[in-house]
Amino acid sequence: MYHTSPISGIATNNVYVATAGYDNKVILWDAETHLPLSVSYHDHLANQVTFSPDGCFVASSSSDYSLRIWRVPDLQLYAVMRHDDDVEGISFHPTQSSIATASRDRNVRVFDLHGKLLVKFSGHTADVISVEWKDEDILVSCGDDGTIRYWSLSQQKQIAMIDMAGVETDTLSLTKEGLLVSGDDEGRITIFDGQGRQVSQVEAHQSGVKRLIVKNNTVISLSYDRYFRIWNLGRDGLSLVHQDKILPQVWPRSCDIVGDRYLVFVTFGDRYATYDLDKRGWVENEIKDTHGINAVYAYGDDIIFTGDAGNVVRNGKVINQLPSLCNFIIQVNGVVLQGGQNGAVYNGETGEIVYQHHSPLNCQAVLKHPEGTFALVGAYTGEVILLRVDDNGYVSWVKNIQAHKNAIKGMATHGAMLFTACADHTVATQDLTNLAQPALCYVGEHDMIVNGCVALDNGFASISRDKTLRLWSLKGEQQIIASPHQNSIKCISYAPGNNLIISGDYRGTIAIYDLTQQRWVMMKKVSTAGISCIVFDATNGRFIASSYLGELHFIHADALSRTGGMHAIYA
Repeated sequence: MYHTSPISGIATNNVYVATAGYDNKVILWDAETHLPLSVSYHDHLANQVTFSPDGCFVASSSSDYSLRIWRVPDLQLYAVMRHDDDVEGISFHPTQSSIATASRDRNVRVFDLHGKLLVKFSGHTADVISVEWKDEDILVSCGDDGTIRYWSLSQQKQIAMIDMAGVETDTLSLTKEGLLVSGDDEGRITIFDGQGRQVSQVEAHQSGVKRLIVKNNTVISLSYDRYFRIWNLGRDGLSLVHQDKILPQVWPRSCDIVGDRYLVFVTFGDRYATYDLDKRGWVENEIKDTHGINAVYAYGDDIIFTGDAGNVVRNGKVINQLPSLCNFIIQVNGVVLQGGQNGAVYNGETGEIVYQHHSPLNCQAVLKHPEGTFALVGAYTGEVILLRVDDNGYVSWVKNIQAHKNAIKGMATHGAMLFTACADHTVATQDLTNLAQPALCYVGEHDMIVNGCVALDNGFASISRDKTLRLWSLKGEQQIIASPHQNSIKCISYAPGNNLIISGDYRGTIAIYDLTQQRWVMMKKVSTAGISCIVFDATNGRFIASSYLGELHFIHADALSRTGGMHAIYA
């Protein structure tokens, strides 16, 4: 009954704890014993959970485009509310039988508890991440468009907006006195009065604030800098009371407070973590690993991969265990480099930290340059980290390049050209011929988050939540190709000898585009979980696709080129 993939959302009503996981599960736990009591399922990733004010229901949001309401404590399904994209933030009305949702379809909705849509608020220009009730009539929402918006249920329209100067704002909470506390992607906590006027601001964290909890005059902030901080909210704003470093297994995107003593946090493991505020320390809890694969690298006849547990696996054998989830892995001049959520770049075989960043790390590329061989690492905070790897495998930091203002999701190199894909919908190309002064060549854009990219013979290709494949020339000309994917595309790779592009999505489907024929020639669902990474194994002429279930799938490029069909290429 435990989670088998990372836990994304958590909430408590002091009697129970509810969790939402990337294994599609919603689990109800006993808050005192920490034991699971019941479990139910979404059809795709479960993102967030919350309890109704009377404790009779739990609501969960999901990437299956639904909000689901479950009875407590048996988690029997009570109602389903459909959306047009992933559902993120959810908030029960304080006194009425209704619930508000925030969705990546850019809308805020209010439903009654039987699933009837009462009102849909439109106005956000990007994904909406959080929503909370200010009072019985007014809702407040925030998200990726850098605005905070106020909506009136009775008037059924937007009544006010706060412009955060384009800075993504993922989380907000409200005090009983009507103060609005918001956390943004630059690590700031900003407080607004009941009329939406800013009254104070603090540089709270070195990276994005992902979660805020307000209880009485206490504010708890959780950040990708891997600290949580406890603040006192007074007349002069926030004053720091306590801080502590987050455990390596903790995913700093959701937490809640049980009573006045315990904080509960989501993790990359099979159960949640607990912090004792009285003892100022973590409660012992045997959090077991989950086994999703996030990154694969093939060289010669070897395949190495890593994932949620931080394991380093070569040809099916674990060769090392790192402290936290890893998002990338690569071998450069004989050295395995990997990293992820805790911001460290590791020597994967020895466990040595060769560089420490202040935010999570997402992706990597290799640059062959007259000045040497470099590993390039893309960060959540928009930097490209340049690491020199000499012929003896010694790794040294050179510089950071601020390529974007938001998370870099993918990178690829073509000679001295670096192509980057960003969560703010943009792609960019830098000329790294002069490493001392990188030159921006062009900036392009998708309609939604860009999740990955790959170098082609004469340019680059990128994929996105907008479900398009885009081809870019070295000069920046763009070709938009609609894909057959029904869900957000996660990853992409390229087989140069066959002139084939492969893409994988969050619902386990792969698709292949033939650049010579200029058409999609294959689509196949290969996993019940999302496809996390695809690489081309040049030695064996095949694509290797990994899944969040911990599977590897092999797709042979030569067979596709010969047959033009699907039946002979998948093994």
